[in-house]
Amino acid sequence: MGGLTPNKMLSILALGAMVGLLLLPIVVSMPALAGGGGTPAAGGPPPDVAKKADTPEAAKVEKARDVYYKTEGIVSGAPAPKTADNPQFYPRYNFESRVLLWIANQQHLYYGSFVLAVPIFCMIIEFMGIVSKDKAMAKKYDQLAYDFIKISLTAYSLTAILGGILIFTFLTLYPAFFGYLSSIFRPVMHIYALLFVAESGTIYIYYYGWDRMKEGLLKWIHVSMSVVLNVIGTTLMFLANSWIGFMMSPAGVDEQGRFLGNIWHSIHTALWNPLNVHRLLGNMAFGGGVVAAYAAYRFLASKTDEERAHYDWMGYIAMAIGVAFLIPLPFAGYWLMREVYA
Repeated sequence: MGGLTPNKMLSILALGAMVGLLLLPIVVSMPALAGGGGTPAAGGPPPDVAKKADTPEAAKVEKARDVYYKTEGIVSGAPAPKTADNPQFYPRYNFESRVLLWIANQQHLYYGSFVLAVPIFCMIIEFMGIVSKDKAMAKKYDQLAYDFIKISLTAYSLTAILGGILIFTFLTLYPAFFGYLSSIFRPVMHIYALLFVAESGTIYIYYYGWDRMKEGLLKWIHVSMSVVLNVIGTTLMFLANSWIGFMMSPAGVDEQGRFLGNIWHSIHTALWNPLNVHRLLGNMAFGGGVVAAYAAYRFLASKTDEERAHYDWMGYIAMAIGVAFLIPLPFAGYWLMREVYA
């Protein structure tokens, strides 16, 4: 313990806090995934019914069949709203609502894809620097990873702002729809929020702790934080994909759109896995292209040969990563479309 400096202690505590934030939502969500997160599981009665099992009201429990899984579950939610083309369901503000929603969604998707992909690049490149026996190459890899995360940090702030704008757009222009979707995924909404807080803390500690965690055990803790960061980011993406998948291929509800108590069925729709694979590959290809464009700009703006060489190499690595993930992307897209039209 004599070699345990305050910086090392701080790093270990920071890593422990991030791991705790990662595991807390998972622990909290386990009952939700198993039984609907406070709502009844597909095969069991809700808590209030269980308490009144010996009363006449127990006989009034309604069951229905899942439209996708074809299993029976206890009706635990209201039917999907029957909307009409009027201001109550679709408020109008002298502009096409779908265009506004598309703009907000598309911009959030652009930045979200970038900030999910770039930390994966950083994790791989930083690890390559650690295991490299050539000190000069190790330093180059470390600087490259630092440049990558520096770009990502700015984009992360914009992603959070655009996410808030997107939610505001849903609430303002499509209140009935968003209310229904929120009622279905209520058991995991708090998990999404906790993961977002955990990701924010992790990425800032990861970036600002770079110089203090350069060597030895501290460096391994630092690269471990990048693993935690990517696990959180990927989980966030998977949860967001479950909402998209539910919109296009509902599951966990009956033919009237009533929630049947099993949140895992609503998450794991027919399109969830194809969406996850397609978005992950797309994020990596998109992120590689954006970083390559940034490197090209910095190459042209550089005034020394050393800087030009660095940004030329950065652009080469980024483009190589982008192309590597672009090649399998059409196959993932084919799988997704095959499931859409199945």
